[in-house]
Formats: sequence, structure tokens, C-alpha cells
Amino acid sequence: MKNTTCLPFLLLATLCLTGIGSTTAHARETMDLFNGKDLSGWMGKPEFWKVENGTIIGETTKDKPTKGNTFLIWKGGKVKDFAFSCQVKFQGNNSGVQYRSEAVGDLNDCVLRGYQADLHPKQEYFGMLYGEKFGKRGIIARRWQKVDARGDKDVKVLGSVGDKTQLDGTKWNTLSIVAVGNRLIHMVNDVITVDITENHPDAIAEGHLGLQLHQGAPMKVEFKNLTYRKLVGKDATKALQEALGEKVKKQASKSSPKPKLESLVRSATSPTRIKIAEGFKIDLLYSVPMEKQGSWVAMCMDDKNRLIVSDQYGGIYRFPVPPAGEKVDPASIEQISYATEKPGLGTPSWAQSKLPLIGHAQGLCYAFDSLYVVVNSRSSSTGAGVFRLLDTDQDDQFDKIVTIRKLSATGGEHGPHAIFLAPDGKHLYVVMGNQTQLPEDYSHSRVPELWAEDQLHPSLQYFMKGAEAPLGHIAQIDPEGKTWEVMATGFRNQYDAALNREGELFTYDADMEWDMNTPWYRPTRVNHVIDGADYGWRTGSGKFMDYCSDTFGTVVDVGPGSPTGVAFGYGAKFPTKYQNAFFISDWSYGKLYAVHLSPKGSSYVGKVEEFASAQPFPLTDLVVNPRDGAMYIAVGGRKVQSGLYRVTYIGKESTAPAKSATGGEEARTRRQALEKFVQKGVKPANQNQLNKIWSALGAKDRGIRHAARVALEKQPIRNWKKKLSPEKNPVIASAAMIALARADGKSSSSILTKAMSLNYRTEKNWQQRIDVLRSITLALTRGGEPQPEQKKKLISWLDQIYPASTPEENRDLSAIMQFLQAPSAARKGMALLRGASGQEEQIGYALNLRHLKTGWTSLLRESYFKWFVRAGNFKGGARLSNYLDGIKKNAIASVPNNQMTAGLKKIIETKPQSSAPQFTFEARNFVKNWTMKEMSPWVPSGVPGKRDFKNGRQMFGAGSCYACHRIGGEGGAVGPDLTSVGGKFGAYDLLESIVDPGKEISDQYGSSVFSLSDGSQLNGRIMNMRNNEYWVNTDMMQPSAVTKVKAENLTSIEPSAISMMPPGLLNTMDREDILDLMAYLIAGGKSDHELFAR
Repeated sequence: MKNTTCLPFLLLATLCLTGIGSTTAHARETMDLFNGKDLSGWMGKPEFWKVENGTIIGETTKDKPTKGNTFLIWKGGKVKDFAFSCQVKFQGNNSGVQYRSEAVGDLNDCVLRGYQADLHPKQEYFGMLYGEKFGKRGIIARRWQKVDARGDKDVKVLGSVGDKTQLDGTKWNTLSIVAVGNRLIHMVNDVITVDITENHPDAIAEGHLGLQLHQGAPMKVEFKNLTYRKLVGKDATKALQEALGEKVKKQASKSSPKPKLESLVRSATSPTRIKIAEGFKIDLLYSVPMEKQGSWVAMCMDDKNRLIVSDQYGGIYRFPVPPAGEKVDPASIEQISYATEKPGLGTPSWAQSKLPLIGHAQGLCYAFDSLYVVVNSRSSSTGAGVFRLLDTDQDDQFDKIVTIRKLSATGGEHGPHAIFLAPDGKHLYVVMGNQTQLPEDYSHSRVPELWAEDQLHPSLQYFMKGAEAPLGHIAQIDPEGKTWEVMATGFRNQYDAALNREGELFTYDADMEWDMNTPWYRPTRVNHVIDGADYGWRTGSGKFMDYCSDTFGTVVDVGPGSPTGVAFGYGAKFPTKYQNAFFISDWSYGKLYAVHLSPKGSSYVGKVEEFASAQPFPLTDLVVNPRDGAMYIAVGGRKVQSGLYRVTYIGKESTAPAKSATGGEEARTRRQALEKFVQKGVKPANQNQLNKIWSALGAKDRGIRHAARVALEKQPIRNWKKKLSPEKNPVIASAAMIALARADGKSSSSILTKAMSLNYRTEKNWQQRIDVLRSITLALTRGGEPQPEQKKKLISWLDQIYPASTPEENRDLSAIMQFLQAPSAARKGMALLRGASGQEEQIGYALNLRHLKTGWTSLLRESYFKWFVRAGNFKGGARLSNYLDGIKKNAIASVPNNQMTAGLKKIIETKPQSSAPQFTFEARNFVKNWTMKEMSPWVPSGVPGKRDFKNGRQMFGAGSCYACHRIGGEGGAVGPDLTSVGGKFGAYDLLESIVDPGKEISDQYGSSVFSLSDGSQLNGRIMNMRNNEYWVNTDMMQPSAVTKVKAENLTSIEPSAISMMPPGLLNTMDREDILDLMAYLIAGGKSDHELFAR
């Protein structure tokens, strides 16, 4: 007898009393399946199961694991239509109750396959229906789902069930199952968790009942009070009705319209619907009556512990901070300024007529015994600008408006924003979006005034056409507004900024969602704002890449969203890591992130944590009140329902005042010393200082190199340009070439000569190679086309290094070769286009071929224009089709008349056929529908080495991964960034998440189920809002596709257990392809990873 044989436990005489195993028991009789003393009537492996204190206990330990899931099986016969109930608690791993199940092998092996009511520590899996060893089914219905299960992955969600009660598996819970025909219902504590209509062709109508002990981590599960009732006829119908009973009202049924979710219209989102970090509590203090006080978008505190808030289209209000445990008293809210949406609308009351006429504020700051107000509106009575409210008679009422600076804003919400105290306590910082013109009379710019578009060919523009740098800036002003000193430029729409304890400035800048899935898209991001920096925002396709050394890049990319208010947690009674966190608000997706910054040299890196989230949760601003240690959060904007919340910590960690993280002090001091050369009134550097600046161009630290280059550009060119020619250090030389190209277009010839003298092919440092290419690009954009002889030499030199080993280099090289009209540009560019792994890379090469007129053969041209036919099915932001059309129009215009053949015209005129995006030139064939059972043996201890990097990158494109995910700075942003996924998950987990996208859904990218009053439902994410209308994206492969839903038509918004990631992404790959893809993911898209070592 094998040791693994399942030993049946002896039947005792007491079974006769309970009816267990009796075939004559009445159909309606409830049977006790456990006698409370021993395991009579059950069969299982005795080393894992026992009875103690009237409880069945299943337990594995580190020393006594189970190889595979094992079951304690009821011996009373097979179950068909029945009602089952038990009390259960578990810890260490998940468990479940198996029913209508078949034996795998011999029944004595104690392994079952079939339906399982899952007991799982994660809320979305607790009480779900899982197909245990049930073909390819896996999770059939997650908690809260009502589904029609038609096939392995053909599961239609019909509605939602149950409630959001947090279930604790370590405590006793009552699990109930009702199975009648093809209707399967699970309940926990009498609340429905899933409701399934089982229409799968391989459905099991009758089978065994068992209790599961899960393989893996040591665990313990306890069962008691197990009951069973066989159901037939009317008894079955009644049991089903009783199971649904009062819970019907919680389900979204298309046949029975529901009442509207009035709370979404009349009140800000309930705190019970807001997910917040462990140990924290969020309270709704006030729901703003929109018809009276509008929708709040900015907030600050005055010196009397009062909150001051502004309506986006109206006036300003203030009120005292309510004591702990109390809400805002509506009677305490005082209007302190008056404004209407447009001048002349409405008639003010007598009291309002006495108030200052100012409003539409998106920035507020109480400082220097006054209230600074930043107005962002052309429709306000004051116009856009920075203003100051004074209380001239000391009666605690503002009575005078002082104009600090009128601003020219071209419109929209990208105008003037936040204002706050500078670290010296003597000045203020102001934050300006990219539709705010730099004041003509600005007093000084720390940014070298060398700004330009720097495009080898005009960029494609479909928004803010013709807008040129400098756009989007942060400035320092004095209290009276006599000075306006530009600190940094190149932002899109940074709404707010904040200072850390060391006086370093941080902001949260916006993406351009219309650019999604183009090579120039960049997600929302946290920037460390240093003096003199240009952050590279340009209109349309002209944005600078983060790796360009004439910009300063990002601390951390966040993803798609709409940045609003930010604040450090200083002064909050929070645990240390949250006191030091940089909190940033995303208005669109309703997420408050805690960014944990760590010093890295003279700058910082960040990790993003989702701190609080809900839908809708349109965050606009936040402040920390040091008096009570709480954080106050405002939601509102664009005329959506506004409200005020308070966040407090109620956990057990210490909230004692925290110190900042140490590190980087010396590097920051060195960077700041260089930044002194860009300050107002500083004299030109002497020779000794100039030598130090020059030497710092070669620093390993990017912040120091950047500060040195900016300082150099501020010096008279004649003082340093001659230092370039003899320079032997390639790092210093390339930085100096970038500086000289920007500062003096007449020096382009000497820059190109110096570049060609460098040994590019043997240079191992990727950033160094990129910098050389950047210096060439700038020399050409600033200096124009070189003389014929130098142009010939440059093309010859470039031909030796093009194509290069990385897509970033090839993107720059293809643009340069197009500009020079190099004879090899068409052939090499098309080879890159054919081999490009994803949509973004392909668009980049197509863009850089559009103005090329030389080197084409008829076959190359035909292949190029056939690409446009395929690209017509690419998915992306709202302007993707415009960009593709623009590239094609330029390409057509570059074809000489005598080469425009009938065949080429036919290809050009071919319309794309609607289909799924194809990212390879040749269509890929179906290989098979892979399962984890088939693939898991490939990665027993990780991905094997000697993988193919190029093929892994190709597979990332072939699997459509780029459409939604970024890796190494490329790809879409509607799904999680996968650059660091290798450091978080093993190969098995990665494979599983691809095969079953819904197995583990990132909170940051989860979707919601929107139930409407007509009974219909949407599964997606809110991407935008306006006037209490929600714009819901239902297809992450098409980020610009939205369905508009009015709030008054909603009955509920609940978290969805359905992943928006499509299945079947590996179906066109073989084993080697999949392993190469896994290696590419684990390596974070880096070719020098050990998995690619040969």
C-alpha cells in the first residue's frame, strides 16, 4: 500500500442517528455531516485531518506539506441539487468547499476536480466560484459577480451581487451553497457572494462534496456545523428563492430598473466607498451645495485655523476647521469674495455686493497678512493673473484687491495655478500651465534664454498649434510682484508644487492623453524642479525624450491621469513614511498617491503607493493642518459634486515627528553651488570658476552635469567655446557640444567635427552615445544643413553606426539621416520599421521617413505605404489618427511625380479594414491556447538563461503588450508600467498573470462596474468628468473610446473583479517565444541583463 493512499475513517453507529449515508432520508431533511467527535463518514489523508473541540481541522506545516491540493471527502454519496452550510475559519493559505466534483485518479487519492466555493484572504476571491482542475476554467466568477458561464473564458457578467463588507477569514464565517440545476449560488454570512448560471458544455451536474487543504504555504483550516439538504421539485425552487430573497435588490438586473443613486448627485462620495491605506480613516466633513457654493478647486489655511476654498467658476469662502469628530457647520461658511461664471450674470445680494469682486481662483495662499489669489479664467472680472487681497481696516474682512501681475492665458484650464511661500520666507512661488504666456517684462530667467523647438522637421501639431517654448513654467515673485524670476520651464500642466524640508521643489506634471500610444507620449510624472531646467514639453510630436540631457527628466512616472493638488505630509500625525511622503492628486481616476522619495545623488527617485481611491473621487487640492495633525482633501472641479474630507491615522504605529531620509547631502551641495551661476545679478565666472564648471560636465551625477551645463550656457560664449576642441573626456565633450549647439548656431561645424572624432562604436555607455547624437541633432537644428563636404563626411560616419543597438539611438539616427537625405536612409529606415516590435517604435520610424526623397526603390516605397494600411488599426489617444494622417500626407508629398505609379497610388488609396491591431509586417499564426499546466514546467526555478533579447522585444509587441503597458520608457500607460516587474514577481507569477489577467488586478488599474437605472451595466474606468457626467473608458486597448454616463442615471458604482486586460495574448507564440518574452519582462527591457548573456 502506498503511503499516499487515502485511508477511509470508520463509520460509527451514530451515523444512523443523523442519517448520513442513508438513501431513505427525506428530501427536505437537513442532515448534519459532522458528528462533532471524529471523522466518521469522511475520507482523507490522516496526516492532515483531525478533530479537536468539536471542529474538523486540516493543517499543513513546513515539515509536513501536501504535494498538491488534498481534500477531505464526504462519503455520503454524490450531491446534485442541494443546500449546504458550514462555519469555517482559515489562516496561512486559501481553502474551499468542493462540490459536484469528480475524482482525479482513484477517489482514495483524495484529489477532486469541479466546482469550489473558494475561501480566500483577498476580498474579491472570498466566496467566489473556482473551477478546480476544471480544464482551462480557473476563476469562473469572482465575489460580487452575477454571471452567465458559457465557455472556458466565455463568461458574461450580468450584474453585481452582495455588499462590500470586509470579510476576515481568520474569524468564524458561515459559508452557504445552493445548487439547483444550472444555478449556483454562494453566500457568506447570508450575503450572496456569487450567482452563476452554468451553461458550460462540460458542466458537471452531480459529484462529490469535499473540504480543501491547499498546497504551498503552511496553513490551517477549521470547519464545524456542517449541514446538507437534498433539494427536489418545489423544495428546490423555494430554496433558490430563499437564497436570493432580500438580496435581489442588491443585484443589477436588466429586467428590473433600479432607483437612481441619488447620493452621487447630491453628496460627495461616501467614505465607505473610498479605499484608503491601512490604519487610516477618512471622513466626509461637508458636501458642497453646488447651486450655492459651486465646486471647490483650491484650498489654503489662514493664521486663524480657517480653511479658505475657491469655487472654480465663482467666489472664495472660508470657515473654521471643525473639531475632531465633528463635521463642517454650514452656518460657519463665510463668503469672502464674489464672482459669477461670467461678468454680468446674476444679481448679488446686498452682502455680496460689499465683497471684493474676484473669483475663479486655482491658487490660494495666505501670507504676509494677506490672501494671494491666482485667477485662471478669461471670463472673470479681473482676468487671469496673480492678485492680493488686503484687510485695510483690520476688521477681518478683505476689502482691497491689489494686482500683482496680469497674465496672458490662451484659455482652458492650463493657465495660472498654485501659489505658495518660497523656502526663504520672503518670496512666493507661482505655478503656470502651458497656456500661460511668459510675462514680457519678467525680471530674470534662471533658465538659459536659449529655448527653441529643436526639431529637424516641423512637429505634427493638432492642439495648441504654433505654441512655442517657453511654455509651462514656475517662477519666484516678491510679495509686491515687482519681480518675476523664471526658475524652470517645459511643463505641460503642473497644477501645484511643494517643497521638502531641504528646500527642494517637486511638482506633478500632466500627460497629454490624446498622445497615448505614440512615441512622444509621456505619462503623468513627478518632477524634481531644479534651477535652470527645461522639462522638455513641446506641442504635438516635438516633446523631448527624458533621456535628452538638455532636459532633466522625471523622478518617477505615474501613469495616465489629471494632476491637481500636492503636498508633503509634514505636520501630519501619520507614521514616518507618510509624514515624509509627497502626496499627489489625480483628478480623473480619483486617486491620491503617496510618493515615497529617496535621495539619489543630487536628486531623488520615487516609489508610488496608492493611498486613497474611489470612483468618482475628483481630487482637487489638499493641505495638512499642523494644529490637529490631519490632512484635508477637497474634491470638485468642472461643476461636479464637490466635498471636503479629513484623513486621520488611527493605527498603532508611532506618529512622533519624523526626520527626513538622509543621503545625497554632498551631491546636492555641489549641484546648488553650480546653480548659483544662474541666479540674478551673479557676475560671469572667473577662470577658476569656469574650470570647475567645465570639470563638472563630466560628473557621474545627472543633476550635477545638468547644473554645470546650464551654468556654462549662462557664461559668455567667447569665454569657453575654445575649450571644446582639445577636450579628451568624451562625457565632458558631449555635454559641451550640447551647450555650444544651443548657445551658438554658428559653431555647428566645429560641433559636428568634434562628434565625428569620438569613437562612437566602442563607447559602452548608452547615455554617452545618446548625448553625442543629441549634440548632432542640436547642431543641425540650430545651425542648419552643413556644407557639402562636411555633410558627405557626416553621412559616411553615421553609416558606420546606423543602425545602432537600441531603439532610442535608432530613433535619433533615423531622424538625422532623413534630414541629411542620406542615400542609405530609406533602406535602413525600412529595415528598422519592419523589425520594430511595437506600435510606438514603428510610428517613430515612419515619422522619420516621411520627408525622405532619396534612396527609395519602388518596393521600399510600396512597403512603406502598405504600413499605413496596417497602422490604420492601431489604437491610442484621440489624436492618433490625426498623427498617422499627417505622417502619410507628408510622405505622399515627398514622392516625386515621376515615381507616383498606378500601383503606388492604389496602395496609398487603400482603406484600412477594421481588425485587431497587427504590430508585425507579417500576420502571426495561431499556435495554441496555452495553459499554466502546460507552461509551468518551463520555469521551475525561473526563466532559463541564454535568451534572445531581440525576439523577447518582438514578442512584447506581438502580444500587444505595448498597447497598454510601458517598459523602459516605451508603450502605453493605461496598464501598469512593467519596467520593474521583474523585481516584484517570479516567472511563474508573471506567466499566470498573462494567461489569467484577472487573477491579480492592480488596485491602481482596476475598473468599476457602473450599474444604470435602466438595468444596463458598464465595466470600465472614469477618465473624465464634467457637470456630473462621467466619461467611462470600457476598452483599455482604445484609451480614447469613452461612454458618457450622467450621474443621475447611476444606481451603483462598485469595484469590478473583471480585468480589462484581454486573454489569449500568448496564442501566436511558441515555447521559445514565450520564454524570450518572460526574460524581456524580468530584465525590464534591458539588453544587458544576465538572462541574455551568451
